[in-house]
Amino acid sequence: MAGHTAAATCRHDLLRTEETVMSKYLEMTTNIVDEVYLVEALKELGYRPEICPQGAPLCGYTGDERPERAQVIIRRAQLDSASNDIGFARDERGVYRAIISEYDRGIGFNTAWLGRLAQTYKERQTMAVARSKGYVFQGRQVIDTPQGKKVQLRFSVR
Repeated sequence: MAGHTAAATCRHDLLRTEETVMSKYLEMTTNIVDEVYLVEALKELGYRPEICPQGAPLCGYTGDERPERAQVIIRRAQLDSASNDIGFARDERGVYRAIISEYDRGIGFNTAWLGRLAQTYKERQTMAVARSKGYVFQGRQVIDTPQGKKVQLRFSVR
């Protein structure tokens, strides 16, 4: 992996060697398996995901190409000015792994953000399945439970 001079890299959450400094990407597991609903969920959360069926490299905050590759990418220009790309890479089982830098995890693209993404993904998936079975969407309600907030989608039969 090619490094960058210290003057050309970010100053946060770094791996340091004597001559190079690089942001560290971490992989986070998800239960996301369907690209269509992943892309819909990202769009609903306000992003413009790039879809790369063969996978494309992620870019660091200076625009440098990194060795990490993903099929669905939120480019850094949509995030914080010092952000790296965020990627979703499909593994051999067909499950997407989130590839997020330590910096971006520190500014809010963490497990809570992934939880919101997973909730939106599940809602998109549930709506599509219900429509395909002839159900009519009646409403969405957030319910407080002892385990936290839960989303309830209501449907009726045509």
